[in-house]
Amino acid sequence: MRIPNKKQINKLTPEVMHKPIIQFLLSFMGLFYNQFRRCPHCNSNDCKKHNIIEKIFCKLIVNGNFIDVKVHIQVYYCKKCKRTYYAKSPFYEGIMYCKPIINLCLYFSAKNPYHRVENRLLEMGIQIDRDTVRNYAIKFERKMRKFAGMKCFDNEIGINLLKAMFDVDNVKELKEKHPNELYDGVADETYPRIKGEKKRFDEENKIRKMNKEDPIKYPKSFTLAVSYLSVLKMYASLIMNKVSFNQMFANILLFPLLGADFINTDGHGAYNITDKFAEHFRCLFHRLKNLGKKDKELKKMHKEKKPLEEIKDYLSKKYRDLLEDALKDLKYKFQRYFDSEGNFLGAITTNSIEGGNWRIKFELRTAYSVQESITARTLLICLNDSIFTFRKGVPIESFAHKYSNFTFEKIMGR
Repeated sequence: MRIPNKKQINKLTPEVMHKPIIQFLLSFMGLFYNQFRRCPHCNSNDCKKHNIIEKIFCKLIVNGNFIDVKVHIQVYYCKKCKRTYYAKSPFYEGIMYCKPIINLCLYFSAKNPYHRVENRLLEMGIQIDRDTVRNYAIKFERKMRKFAGMKCFDNEIGINLLKAMFDVDNVKELKEKHPNELYDGVADETYPRIKGEKKRFDEENKIRKMNKEDPIKYPKSFTLAVSYLSVLKMYASLIMNKVSFNQMFANILLFPLLGADFINTDGHGAYNITDKFAEHFRCLFHRLKNLGKKDKELKKMHKEKKPLEEIKDYLSKKYRDLLEDALKDLKYKFQRYFDSEGNFLGAITTNSIEGGNWRIKFELRTAYSVQESITARTLLICLNDSIFTFRKGVPIESFAHKYSNFTFEKIMGR
């Protein structure tokens, strides 16, 4: 095991950031955990005391030195399956440090790359290195796949966030618990680039330009696909891989939206199966964009080099006509989505999910080369974005915060 580098808490860090936390964690020094629990392997109650071990609760940084906070744990022996296990204690199975530290690492990883989490913990006087934080996040992602993974040919392709948060497989089951809510789904995909590929992309295109070859359009990227419940402002599922988005992935991605009132997409060909999950509604912006490619009047305006303002006015009128027709249809089918002032509350465009994609990439902040690393962080970002109590500058409690039973321990303790 590599010895961690010596660290000092920055002089600019306020004492309130680290002193209370250090004192709190030091209070665990020497505690003895011996509360009996059934055997976690076979659930037997026929167990006896075996021995007592010393375990590191956490490592603290005090005056530039590392201090190990150690506790003692009773080990029990199961007479039925002949295996040993710990008494009830604040540790996850197979992880060295205590639950509060692991949960803190996961919480910070939703807002910071792994190296920044190490720095944030340093400010609090807690020693955890970047690779350890990354390993905890990956372990969380693997456990999440076992609990809420979505399979294709026995392979875990995506993660069902509704199952993680509400213990339901899809919107249809969630509706049974909360029938008075609005359930409009949105789905889209985005492509965070793979680390180092932007440089290779630029170099490759320079060579192609010299050889008078067609340039490559995009650098190699991960494919990130997410589904989202627009009115409830929470993610429903995600898929992350290096394969281009296709109908098989769309089929898996949309499964948690089964039972939604309608699903809004950008019209990608992979979403042609959307109707089997819910009524399919195509984004008005993308509809206008595709209509514009075939619009003879618009082509004529471009050919005659009409002023930009005139072209904008023409497109605005086209969009208003599309919007008016769409609202008439929606009002007939989904009356309860209209408020007392006649405003439609659901997703007419894919703006909500595209904003969600932007938030994910903003929180990722850096490029990744390992799929597990970026998937773990994306998963934590989606959960954090769904379960909130503050947004748009004011306190707002999200639907997921009110009603979900999600905690880090729910997944890590499995």
